Amino acid sequence: MSHLLYLRTFLSVYRHSSISRAAEKLHLTQPAVSRHIKVLEGRLGYRLFERLPRGLLSTPAGNELERRIASHLDALEQIVGLSDGKGEALAGVVRAGTSSGFSRLVLSALSSLPNYGVRLDLRTAPPPALLAALVDNDIDLAVTLARIPHRAIEYDQLHESPLLLVCAPRWRDRLTRTAAPRGIPLIDLQGPAPALAGYWRAAFGEAPAAPSAIVPDYQAALDATVEGVGISVIPECLCFDHLQTGRVISQPTRARIPVPLYTAYSKAARENARLRTCHSLLTEAAGGWLTRSTR
Repeated sequence: MSHLLYLRTFLSVYRHSSISRAAEKLHLTQPAVSRHIKVLEGRLGYRLFERLPRGLLSTPAGNELERRIASHLDALEQIVGLSDGKGEALAGVVRAGTSSGFSRLVLSALSSLPNYGVRLDLRTAPPPALLAALVDNDIDLAVTLARIPHRAIEYDQLHESPLLLVCAPRWRDRLTRTAAPRGIPLIDLQGPAPALAGYWRAAFGEAPAAPSAIVPDYQAALDATVEGVGISVIPECLCFDHLQTGRVISQPTRARIPVPLYTAYSKAARENARLRTCHSLLTEAAGGWLTRSTR
């Protein structure tokens, strides 16, 4: 679905010869528009624009791409009401669900939905409950940690983020290069398969001590970590900004445990315009999470 979003961005930049004017028309940020063009150029294997002091000049390849896609994309946008950000045909409510702890990421990714006339109804639940809600048509879209097979549901992998062992700077002196940290309270997650135990064994070859605090989800674990409660494992996509600002620090380990995120939706609803828009926005946002993880 994301390739249509990138082509739509290209066409707006082409017609306005400007990243800033295209961003304004599409209700996107300028970095997002620039990223769309960069990704599209990477997929196509050639430059679409030459950067000039006063705007952009399309290359011959860009002119040819515009000639090939413009009429088709304009016709499609007339059908679904997406032309230059006009979302009359999209107006309505999207009922979405997400695994507990990932609400902030999802809300941030879908923050531009009001520009399309779309209202968001977001709930949190464990993956089995999200699947049941999709099957019962109680929600339209889920962002979930687990891919639970079902004949009526389609999954797309949205992102994969490594688990990091993080704590507040106050515990810096207790961290080591290779050994398990000692004397720092442990924070773990509720559930049948707590995250900390598996990570600890993979990283240090031993079982962890009993946790001092057990919290509902990764976001609660991050909040407790920032407050200095102890040390925990957090997906990098959730704690990246805190690492950049120094609110938490991480201990490098040999453990490589990925946390996948999937979008899930009913196969019968895959052509729904609001669903496609949400999927595109989530995919575009997840591209930024991936960039973080590869820095």
